[in-house]
Formats: sequence, C-alpha cells, structure tokens
Amino acid sequence: MSDSNSRLIRRAAVLVLYAIDSAEVDESDALDTIPGTLTDEFGSRVGQVWDDVTLAVHGVQARIEELNAEIQAVSPRWKVERMAPVDRTILRVGAWEILHAEHPPLEVINACVDLAKEYGEKTTPAFINGLLDQLCQNHDITIS
Repeated sequence: MSDSNSRLIRRAAVLVLYAIDSAEVDESDALDTIPGTLTDEFGSRVGQVWDDVTLAVHGVQARIEELNAEIQAVSPRWKVERMAPVDRTILRVGAWEILHAEHPPLEVINACVDLAKEYGEKTTPAFINGLLDQLCQNHDITIS
C-alpha cells in the first residue's frame, strides 16, 4: 500500500470515527456519508481504499473499550471522555494501528501527529505524539 493511500485511509477513518463519536452518527450511516465528502478532494482514490477504511473503522469500533483503556493508561490526568473528540479519535486510530494492525509505530505516530496538526488545536500534535510514544513504551514496542 502506498504512503498516500495510507494517509487517505487514516484520514477517512478519523473522519468517520469522529462523526460517530461527536455527532453520535450510526457507524453504517457514517460509512455511507463520508465517501461523498472525500470524493471532491481525492476523486476515485476514495473508492479504491474504502474497504481498508471500513476495516479500520470496524477495528476501532470493535475494540473501543480496550483502546479507551489503553489511552487512559497513558493519560492519567486527562479522562478519555473529557478529551476533545478529535484528539481521542486520532488516538484511537493510532492505538488500534499500533496494537492490532501492526503498522510501523513510527509511521503511525508521525501520521497521527500530521492529522493532529490539520484537525486539532495548537497543543494537539505534542499531546498525540507523547501519548502514542508512551503507549509503545508500555507495550515494549520499538518505535524506530
């Protein structure tokens, strides 16, 4: 899978999961709606990667409680439910990819930091970087 496809898959998964989390949209409705909004920007590439986006969304949703617990373990001062929806969504995607999709941790962390720069607040990239780094340390996962 190309790097640009990986970025598109992550970005689309974050948008779908954000809609599910913040707007309380049903998972299937979000998966039906988001491709249309991304097609304007990415054209037919969206359709080419949509199965992977769906896999990521289902993977995160199926393990949401576990992912929340992992995030909470690396962020004892910030309750997951009190985090900004975009922050916790990016963290969930990153944690799922690192722990279950077995993507290279450095690639995942860098991609999540990029998403945080695009969608988060000024402090979000450092927050995401620190927590995903700590998640790797907690699981003895080498980042390099």
